[in-house]
Amino acid sequence: MKEENMKDVKNISTAKAKEMKAHLAQENSKDHQTTPASDLYSKVQGKDPETGVEKPTKEAVEEAMEWNQENQM
Repeated sequence: MKEENMKDVKNISTAKAKEMKAHLAQENSKDHQTTPASDLYSKVQGKDPETGVEKPTKEAVEEAMEWNQENQM
């Protein structure tokens, strides 16, 4: 490999390492005890300001209940 290409590889590796380190730092700063793993409802009215828990719309709750009934074994 040419030396110029080796420098590019090193720069890319360094940039990727910085990106991964920043992502890990962000993940480690989260309070996983109070943060939901994912959004549960398709449509939300907003979030509770104190807890950050999403407030689903009535339509979203109905859709979730319907999906649940259809997919139960």
